[in-house]
Amino acid sequence: MNRSASDIFRLEHEIITKCGISKERFRKVSGSQWENIYQKIAEKYADKTKTWKNGLHWANTNGYSPKSMKKLLGCYAVDYSTWFHFLPQIIKEENKMVYFLIDKSSDWYCGEEFWIFESYVSELVKALDLLNHTTFLDNGWLDYYVVSKKYQWIIGFNHHDIVSCIGEGLNLDCFKNQ
Repeated sequence: MNRSASDIFRLEHEIITKCGISKERFRKVSGSQWENIYQKIAEKYADKTKTWKNGLHWANTNGYSPKSMKKLLGCYAVDYSTWFHFLPQIIKEENKMVYFLIDKSSDWYCGEEFWIFESYVSELVKALDLLNHTTFLDNGWLDYYVVSKKYQWIIGFNHHDIVSCIGEGLNLDCFKNQ
C-alpha cells in the first residue's frame, strides 16, 4: 500500500476514534466511487478555461468554472479554527450526508490529489475541529471543500482563510452578520 493510501486510512481511523464518531456517519468513499464523485465535482466547479492552474485544486483561490461563478454566493474572510462551527446553520440539510474533500496536492505540477469522505454535518464539524487542532493530523494546513451529494453547491476553504460559496440552498446569514 502506498503512503497516500495508508494516510487516508489513518486519517479516517483517527477522526472516528478521537471524535467518537461511527463509521456510518463519517467515512472515506470507496475507491470505486472516488473517481466518479471527483469527476462530477470537477466537471461542475473546476475552471478548465485556462491553460495552467486548471482543476479543482485552484478553484477556491483562482475562481471556479465560468458557469458556476454565475452562482457565486460570496467569499468571506474567516477564522480558520472556528468558521466551520457555522456549517449546521449554512447547510440547511444537516440531516443528510455531504462530501468532504481534502486537497492533498501541495504542488500543482504533480497533479491533483484529493481524499474524499462522506459525512453528516455535525460529524464534519467535530472532524474539522480535531483536524485544526492537530494540523490535519500532522499532514499540514490543507485546503478543503464541502459539497452537496446532489452537487447543488460547494463550499471551499483555502489556506488564505477564505471561504467561497457557490450554488443553491446555502444560508450565509452567519457571514453577513460578522
